[in-house]
Amino acid sequence: MKRPSFLLMAVAFLCPKVANAQDGKGSINFVPYVGVNYSDFSGDASYYFGETSGKVNLMAGARFEFQIADKSAIIADVNYRRLGATADKAIRWFCGSRLPIEGNYKFVEPVRDLNYSGGIRGNYNKDEILRMVKDADAGCVQEFTKVTLDCISLAVQFKQYIIRGLSARVGLEGTVSLTEKWHYHFYNYYKETGACKEGDKSSDVGDCFLDHLNATIPLGLTYDYKNFSFNATYHLPLTKCSEDEKWGDKYSMKYQAFDLTIGYRLPLRKR
Repeated sequence: MKRPSFLLMAVAFLCPKVANAQDGKGSINFVPYVGVNYSDFSGDASYYFGETSGKVNLMAGARFEFQIADKSAIIADVNYRRLGATADKAIRWFCGSRLPIEGNYKFVEPVRDLNYSGGIRGNYNKDEILRMVKDADAGCVQEFTKVTLDCISLAVQFKQYIIRGLSARVGLEGTVSLTEKWHYHFYNYYKETGACKEGDKSSDVGDCFLDHLNATIPLGLTYDYKNFSFNATYHLPLTKCSEDEKWGDKYSMKYQAFDLTIGYRLPLRKR
């Protein structure tokens, strides 16, 4: 009987050393963190940007954790992350006597001098389109590459420990987009001179989005080991980031985001 009792005492002594104990009621921790964010659009993204695929970017932020009970905490969180997606097989072309200035999406007046020829979603023959543009008086081809949005997110979350060191989080988050850009490779052709320009451009795409604020529900897991905090979070979208109606059809899309971060807990007040 002595041997099992000794083992139980040893386990009880070592457990707090192995998995960091959650702090007592009234404790406050400051946790800066860095990580990666994976994002994409759901819904009718192809209507706006062609076919898209997910994109990975770096992110950084910090949170304050207020321990309201031995196993429960309230979190105030702020972070910077870049959302968006990689565009795939999407192209627009323009033919007419006037061209966008160096591939920019904003056209010079008068617009009536420019004929918008269309856009293809999905598979396309780029060489054939380039030949068609060269047969016109002038033309421009824009091939989408990616969409990026620089964002600041603010969240309030409730944190509940499941077992020692492991906790679940849920809350409400607001994301504000600071910039909204789409990137494309352009080909400009002028038949009169035979000049051809080619390059990469970025343009503001803010008119595609409803507003600059979107709401999500962050659903996450956190594992605290010593002073390190490992976090996985999925951001469940509540609001649409874009909505449009054309020819009797309605189109909309939402952000999709998932991130993995590592932080370091700095105690401001410990109980």
